[in-house]
Amino acid sequence: MAYLLPRALFVLIAWAMTCILVKHLLPDVEPTIFAVAAVCWAAAGSAYFAYLRKLKRDIDALERNRRSGLGRSPI
Repeated sequence: MAYLLPRALFVLIAWAMTCILVKHLLPDVEPTIFAVAAVCWAAAGSAYFAYLRKLKRDIDALERNRRSGLGRSPI
């Protein structure tokens, strides 16, 4: 859970920067654009978190296999 907060903060900052950039470049933009940007960043954040979770599971599995293989003697 400790790894989740900094990455969630990164996604929120990226969404805010996108909104600021859009507002700066297009002052008369509709609020729907900001909602679309939020949905896009939420999807990107979800994919990012899912990838990191899979990567952590793979690393844990490799470490377990490595530890169990250390006690075996070569044939």
